[in-house]
Amino acid sequence: MIRSRLAAGVVAVAIATGAALAIAPAARAAEAPVLQVSTCAADLAAALDSNAAAIEADIADDTATARADNLHTLAILAGARHDCSCQHGQVRADIAAAAADSVRAALSNSVGDSAAALDSEDAVAAELTEALEIVWYSAV
Repeated sequence: MIRSRLAAGVVAVAIATGAALAIAPAARAAEAPVLQVSTCAADLAAALDSNAAAIEADIADDTATARADNLHTLAILAGARHDCSCQHGQVRADIAAAAADSVRAALSNSVGDSAAALDSEDAVAAELTEALEIVWYSAV
């Protein structure tokens, strides 16, 4: 029973991740070009806010809400991947690492492990903060 729940959770997260990573950049590519730095910074700040909401939910032991916030963070990061494509390589690496940690957090929340999810969400916060600092620094 637990294995089938875990498998269903993994499949759901994998599908959501694939959809977010495949669809968001294509949708954004059709938009008119905008200033990359401000859009990138806005995406990173939104992902940081969404991750903070996931942390708050995990602290309250509400893994369902935290998982939804993890997936929302992941969707924002898919857009950030496109919007930050002209940024320093470390920004792109931080976005990729944050996305991987968001998937880990969502999986941990799928099985009800708030402690493991919090560890991953803390890593996401650190990676996004570093990326945002680099983007702000490069804009000055």
